[in-house]
Amino acid sequence: MPPARKSNKLTRKELQQLKEYGQLDPLGATGAENDLDEMISKAINRRGQGRFSGVIPLDDEKPRGRGRGRGHGRANREGIDRHSSSRTKHALAPSKKQKKEKTDAYTKLLKTLSASTKSASNQNAIVSDEEDEPDTDEDVEMHENQETVPLSDDDMADGDGTLSGSQTEEQAYEIDEVEQGADESGDDEDNSSNEDDGDAEDSVDAKASGDVEKIEVCEEHDYMGSHFAEDNSALMHEKLAAVTQKEYKQVPIDDPELGTAILFDVANGGIKPANPKPLKQKLVKPFQKLNKKDGFTDFQRGLFNWMDQYRDVVYAGRTFEKDDEITTTYTLHAMNHVLKSRDREKKNNTKLSKAHASGTDAGELRDRGFTRPRVLIITPFRNSAHKIVEKILKLSSADQEINLARLNKEYGPGENDEAESKAHKRKPVDFQQTFAGNVDDSFRIGIKFQFNTVKLYADFYRADIIVASPIGLRMTTGAQKGDRKDFDFLSSIEMVIVDQCDVLLMQNWDHVSHIFECMNKTPKKDHGCDFSRVNNWFLEGMSEYRRQTIMISEYMTPEIQAVFNNNCRSIEGKVRFKPVMQGAIADVVAQVSQIFKKLTVKRLVTAADDRFAHFTQNVLPELQRSAVNDKHTLVFVSSYYDFVRIRNYLRDKGFSFAAISEYSTRTEAMHARLDFYNGDIQFILYSERAHFYHRYPIKGIHHMVFYSLPDHPLYYSELVNLMLTSNDETASSAQLSCTAFYTKYDQLKVERIVGTRLTPQLISGDRSQYTFA
Repeated sequence: MPPARKSNKLTRKELQQLKEYGQLDPLGATGAENDLDEMISKAINRRGQGRFSGVIPLDDEKPRGRGRGRGHGRANREGIDRHSSSRTKHALAPSKKQKKEKTDAYTKLLKTLSASTKSASNQNAIVSDEEDEPDTDEDVEMHENQETVPLSDDDMADGDGTLSGSQTEEQAYEIDEVEQGADESGDDEDNSSNEDDGDAEDSVDAKASGDVEKIEVCEEHDYMGSHFAEDNSALMHEKLAAVTQKEYKQVPIDDPELGTAILFDVANGGIKPANPKPLKQKLVKPFQKLNKKDGFTDFQRGLFNWMDQYRDVVYAGRTFEKDDEITTTYTLHAMNHVLKSRDREKKNNTKLSKAHASGTDAGELRDRGFTRPRVLIITPFRNSAHKIVEKILKLSSADQEINLARLNKEYGPGENDEAESKAHKRKPVDFQQTFAGNVDDSFRIGIKFQFNTVKLYADFYRADIIVASPIGLRMTTGAQKGDRKDFDFLSSIEMVIVDQCDVLLMQNWDHVSHIFECMNKTPKKDHGCDFSRVNNWFLEGMSEYRRQTIMISEYMTPEIQAVFNNNCRSIEGKVRFKPVMQGAIADVVAQVSQIFKKLTVKRLVTAADDRFAHFTQNVLPELQRSAVNDKHTLVFVSSYYDFVRIRNYLRDKGFSFAAISEYSTRTEAMHARLDFYNGDIQFILYSERAHFYHRYPIKGIHHMVFYSLPDHPLYYSELVNLMLTSNDETASSAQLSCTAFYTKYDQLKVERIVGTRLTPQLISGDRSQYTFA
């Protein structure tokens, strides 16, 4: 926590004014929980009123002083001696040639991607003409000790929290001053052209008169500026009413790159044109280098345009071939959002500082939430988190990366991981790609941007981006009592990205649902919040309507659809991409008749009971009779709850069977497969999660029974093909059979297996049985 401002910097009268307006040492105020509502009410009541022009610095802002005496240099050298370095990029003051190269690269990218089409999904997403704010004068520390090093002790020491690099802090301080001088020379031009600077620069005379009105200035297609603007217009109320009452206008879209989609439009927003310059210039060269080309691919351009409009996006067409493009796109969008948001805070700090120096009123400046984290990225395994964080680091192009060695050690592949990856060579390609590297599913990491430094493993309340797994966050937010129940750091999330939803479904989707329940709630503690700078929609409890939700999956499921219906509430609308399915049944090569039987169920809440009753009363007796002559029957169950229910029933009735679930040990699974192959047991019960985590090559299958269709369509063709590849020559095609049961509520599963074209016939047709040969 930065030190409080010294009293000798202000007069007693000024200090009293600061106390009255709640701006004196906000980080030092603890505030009881029962006083928080009163503080928020006071902040709302002050809306529109003038405020004393003091500066409330960010916790990572730099000292204003430019002097560097011997003491300062000695402090820097001592700080470096105390901390070993791990990695650095030598940052030097840009020469004229370097500035020209930077401008040329910007112009080149702008010309390459300036062409746009009528389709919003095919619009170019280029770079912003917004100049980057140097990390000096905007990030101002108002405490007296201006000769300390820029990084605090808390930032310098945390696990492996060492300054990465041989560059001394004194050198970095000199570079920042050069950038500061360059910014001050072009201050007027920057203020007039910056697209995310929401406050117009009024004249000095108007400020002196004290009659300053906040005006939002946004470019025509600056979707971030318009989405987060303090807007109380009739159009805004119309959008809120449409979202809260779910009065969407559904617009079908056919995109050549992204596939078919449905736009849930509000207030007749329609298909919007692409922002011609959406990116911070600071991100241009790093993005080109990361993407290994001068601009977006056609696929990335279409996906980024929808994200840049701050509409909720669900894309259910992820493939391993497109995975890197998708990850690069949403990490670029997240970084763009964070940098623009922080620049606005820095500029407002500069305005407050100037107003304080001139003794004028800066007006109402609202640019933050209750807590600092703005972006939450949810991913299933450490290997994917490692890839995401690496992309963020490359896009940030920071001079110092703190705790990078610890990240590579804890999230990168280890010796055991590499050995397991070699053992997976016989597994399918998708299995190898999913489980390559570190597959631990319990983790959480905060990422903090502090001028030219990126700190990993930052405290959540000091982080800008949080990358975590559902179980990792649940360990923090899911405690029912005690100090561990803490989800205030999720109160101000403005963007949540859920990647690989299909994999998260194989873990525990309840954790994902719990995270959405905890987000954008009023915090229980103030956590040093300056309520005079908090956006009004946070104070009014309307922040979930400004939050953007992005979900990436290989296919659509009812769980994802439920989040889309109930938790995607952006006032800009939402779009759902679901490509046309060709059907996994086309990949079946085994010569076996595949019978699909439709079960009659009364309603959704009783579907599970009706399915179980049909299986125990009609299917099991028939299987038991056929087991007299042929015992090689595999029963596949997609839901673990149904798996446990059937397993307990078979035990109670004394059936000869074995069960393989994701919790079965390798020894148990090996014995069960051996007994099944030798015919020592009648049935083998097999769960979808067991197949996801292990892909056991079960041999000797003569009869396949799908108690419920798998979520992943690839598993259907894999299991049916096992009947061909795992049997000896004595099992002819006439002895093989495959039966799958489904209900009218399994439309999405049926579509992924038989294809989009045949699904209406199986779901709505009069027949109860369909055969595919």
